[in-house]
Amino acid sequence: MISKEMYVRWSLQYQLFWLRILKEHAIFIEATMPPPGKSLALTADAYKQNYDLFLLTAIGLADGVIPAGALEAGQYYTQYTEEAERAAQQYTGIQINTDMTIMEYDITPCSPSFQSSSSLEQEVSLLNHNVMSLTDSFIRFQTQLLNNRSSCKLFTLMYTGDILHILMEAKQFHLLLSDLVKGDEHALDHYKNFWTNNMADHAKVMRGQFDPTETAYFNRANQFSDLFDTLSREEMTPATYPSDAALLRSTTEIRDFKADTTEAILKCQVQSIMLSLYTDHLLREANHFIFLMN
Repeated sequence: MISKEMYVRWSLQYQLFWLRILKEHAIFIEATMPPPGKSLALTADAYKQNYDLFLLTAIGLADGVIPAGALEAGQYYTQYTEEAERAAQQYTGIQINTDMTIMEYDITPCSPSFQSSSSLEQEVSLLNHNVMSLTDSFIRFQTQLLNNRSSCKLFTLMYTGDILHILMEAKQFHLLLSDLVKGDEHALDHYKNFWTNNMADHAKVMRGQFDPTETAYFNRANQFSDLFDTLSREEMTPATYPSDAALLRSTTEIRDFKADTTEAILKCQVQSIMLSLYTDHLLREANHFIFLMN
């Protein structure tokens, strides 16, 4: 069983990361839904608003709880996030609350002697259960989208593979919260393997969303797709399991590629059908993976 302090710290550490990720999944679903899917877009927007409320709660609870290393890792926001949010709102018309990004800048890190109060533990536990309930509903919604998209009952500008990808991420978050609520000290045991495969998925989606004229970016994304597919296969057996150094080096390289792409989109230096918020989203996920390995 994990300690009360570890339960509170891990819960809020992962809530800060995942609540933003899932609210952005809702934004991407809404932004890629054509007019006949208006009711689905409105449902996605409702999930975005609910995740916003829980993220606001998590930010308030996190003050003085999260280690400085976690806050500075670029997993909650990057130097591009605020501008990317404003650009996404401008281009899609979807309301995005950038105030919460600014609030995260001022979260005070915890001290080495941090001790959790019973009231804080109760508040965190309530947040965990409420977020699990919302995420369970969001999983059902995404499952319906995936089934309808893959059976040609629905058209959306989001790839079928990308819908599956965000569905698997929601399931991973739900599983992680469930393990934390149970006090399972092995909650993170298989978490790194999940992220290796995720890096391959990111590269494949990016590859498909660069303009056909952007040969250099396309080829680089394709190289990362092949690299992380190989690393994922190697993780399947102990004899070929890649070293932490190899995983860290490869993830740092794709992180830098995502940062370069985000900056290029913001400056209109690369043509694509990706929002800069989307590539910043992927950048934060790479930073999260790097944080896990350090």
